[in-house]
Amino acid sequence: MVVLIDAKYFGSILRKARRENKMNTKDVAKMFGVRRRELLQYEHGTKPISESLLMSLFYYGFCLKRCKKNCN
Repeated sequence: MVVLIDAKYFGSILRKARRENKMNTKDVAKMFGVRRRELLQYEHGTKPISESLLMSLFYYGFCLKRCKKNCN
């Protein structure tokens, strides 16, 4: 299956989520297993987000949503 995404759109979502959760780029890059410079390229939309990182984004996103729902 092939999914086409707008790199700038997902990059802005990634950056917004990182900032709202008060996480720095170093920690997020480590969590996703990429270099900090690569994460910044993803956030600015200059590099397409890899399939593995996209899968991680959805996984962590659903986990955070579930945790937030159960904590409230």
